[in-house]
Amino acid sequence: MPNIEITEECRALIESAVEPPTGRRLPNGNWVIPVNEATWERLQQLRLQGETISDCIIRLMIVTLHKYGLQ
Repeated sequence: MPNIEITEECRALIESAVEPPTGRRLPNGNWVIPVNEATWERLQQLRLQGETISDCIIRLMIVTLHKYGLQ
């Protein structure tokens, strides 16, 4: 199972929309979160050139929340 490193802001957004992701906090304030292979591959496909994983997740969540509305 691959791990991704995300920012505190990204983790907070995920937590506000879904549930707190499991993971561990790093000394620099970022988080290491395990994801399944399918999620890893999909994030790699959706990432824009030069975009971090956190930026990609935040962008996708904003688009999704805008499209389907806040719940």
